[in-house]
Amino acid sequence: MDINKNMLLGMQYKASMVSNAILMLYNGQPAQTPVRFDKLAKEGFERNVWVYRCVMATARSAASIPILLYQKKGKELVEIEQHPLLELLNKPNNHESAIDFREKLIAFLLLSGNAYMEMNGPNRGAPTELWSWRPDRVTIVPGGDYIRAFRYSVSGKETDIPYEKIVHSKFFAPLDDFYGMGPIQVARQTIDMDNATAEWNTSLTQNHAAPSGFLKTASSLSEPQYNRLKMMIRKMFGGKQNAGKAHLLEGGLEWQQLGLSPKDMDFINSRKMTREEICAVFGVPPQIVGIQDNSTYSNYQEARTAFYMETVLPTLEKLISGWNHKLAPLFGDNLVISYDIDRIEALQEISDTKWTRLGGMKDILTVNEIREAIGYEAIDGGNVRYVPVGVYPEGEDAPEAPVIEEPADDPAAEEDPMKRASAIFTKAAADIEQKASDARYVAEIERRRTGYIKSAENLVKKRFIAEQKVVLSAFNKDGESGAEKAVNQQKREWEKTLTAAWLAASEAFAEANYSRLAEQAKAKGKVHEKKFIFEEEFPEILAFMHEYISEQVAEAVVLISTFSIERLKAVIGDSVAAGETIQQTAKRIEELYSEEFGKARALTIARTEVISAANYGNRMGAKATGLDLEKKWISVGDKRSRDSHKTANGQTRPMDEPYDIGGAEAMYPGDPSLPAKERIKCRCAERHDVI
Repeated sequence: MDINKNMLLGMQYKASMVSNAILMLYNGQPAQTPVRFDKLAKEGFERNVWVYRCVMATARSAASIPILLYQKKGKELVEIEQHPLLELLNKPNNHESAIDFREKLIAFLLLSGNAYMEMNGPNRGAPTELWSWRPDRVTIVPGGDYIRAFRYSVSGKETDIPYEKIVHSKFFAPLDDFYGMGPIQVARQTIDMDNATAEWNTSLTQNHAAPSGFLKTASSLSEPQYNRLKMMIRKMFGGKQNAGKAHLLEGGLEWQQLGLSPKDMDFINSRKMTREEICAVFGVPPQIVGIQDNSTYSNYQEARTAFYMETVLPTLEKLISGWNHKLAPLFGDNLVISYDIDRIEALQEISDTKWTRLGGMKDILTVNEIREAIGYEAIDGGNVRYVPVGVYPEGEDAPEAPVIEEPADDPAAEEDPMKRASAIFTKAAADIEQKASDARYVAEIERRRTGYIKSAENLVKKRFIAEQKVVLSAFNKDGESGAEKAVNQQKREWEKTLTAAWLAASEAFAEANYSRLAEQAKAKGKVHEKKFIFEEEFPEILAFMHEYISEQVAEAVVLISTFSIERLKAVIGDSVAAGETIQQTAKRIEELYSEEFGKARALTIARTEVISAANYGNRMGAKATGLDLEKKWISVGDKRSRDSHKTANGQTRPMDEPYDIGGAEAMYPGDPSLPAKERIKCRCAERHDVI
């Protein structure tokens, strides 16, 4: 037996000894809870405003985060859109919504340090219901290897549920073998102090709202006089009904105002300290619970981000880890429950910053490394990065640099008939070579665009899947108007998706064309005083490109959303006309997104936007050189090409003059100013050459 196996057996033996020692301690008797949860809940949660706000802010925030389901396939996690486990998590039982259910579990966890979830269903196999248990009614029964059962007690009736049927989530407790320790237990003294301070303030204000001071008389009063005067003062000044009224007292009385002593003042100010301690123990920034001392919009946003990153998400992960340990395996192998961090508004700024930062690292990371960093799968041909020198792809999947042959200059015509004939044939040969060169050029451009189109298609598909969820939820709640509103609310996410596609393609093609023309100019001796220094020339062009891209993306998103709404209205209208139920209409909407939108339309959007972006980037890379250039429209020229584009093939123009495309003007193929019939799925390219 090898040493590693001996060590493993030794570790298992020690663990067994510890378990046996714990079981011997309890001798099969229930392990009593270390504190009374009902008292903690009543004194801490029900009577203390800061505990209530901290617990509910965390519970509500965590409960509202969408739950996702993945399946492990090798090293990858593939999202599953429909699955019985996902349906169970979204509808745990017939009496609670998913959010209400998770909110209760998390609140119990924060208050007691323990959350118990019962998996109700067949003795073997997957459960059909999920229920949360009140911690004050639960007792753990040791036995077996560690825990035999969980005992639930209601009105003297006890029911033992097997260990396998309960998911027990708990916070760390250093001196307890079975139960967790909640934040409220740590903060008991602070909470008691805060409650006592609140009671003192309440007593002060409820003391008939009497003035803070006393009346002095010039001479001593008899007992009857003293009692009569005291009752008269309470009657005249006590209670809110006498506030602000003028009163007349008998002569010889002098009012002495009293202020709060330093001790009293310290007692009041201590509330500020205790509320901050309570927030600290629950991990909730004071701004989140309404304490706005020295608060600004900026630090409130930072507080929200910290709240989610340091409290909300770890708390939710505590629950989900228990689900993955016990619940997920009952539905099959390799299932992983997770959550959708992209739907958390407070973290969107972090997500946006990450996209921007990764976008600036394409000379360090490969395309696939960047994609994986933002949550997308790797693509074929994506193990490539762009480097500043030459600005052309390198890496194991990088293509060879295209060789674009230039036609030879026409030979001078001679008077000799034979020489003139030779010149004609030479020119014809040059024309043929030029056409072949154009064909190679557009084929190379199309090949390079293909990877970006595939990436954009995947992004668009994911966007439609996310939109489908939101639209279906809104339709089930508010009908057609809710669905339309949901589509419009997705515009910001669409802008992110299309901007990512535009930036990736436009910058890559701009840099490549800039480099190609710089080399061409040097070969022709056209450099002169021009300086082809990427760091000095190109950043200004990039800034202009980003502004232009934002405008084009905004217009594209409006068109996409408008078309989606039109198709939704048509589908809903057809369903209503057919007398279908809400569920049947929802099924039609689901099919619209999965079939029409998720397949053909996703590819159409991806191809249209990427080709526009690539050709725009090509143009801006040429402009960045500052050289005298001419441009040429090159059509693919196959059966799929439009007649107007075949006619435009070979049109040569100065850089700032438009092409004539079927009677419309365009500065480059895919120009957003073109009519849809001339732009959508266009595959033409533009070639620039030094004059």
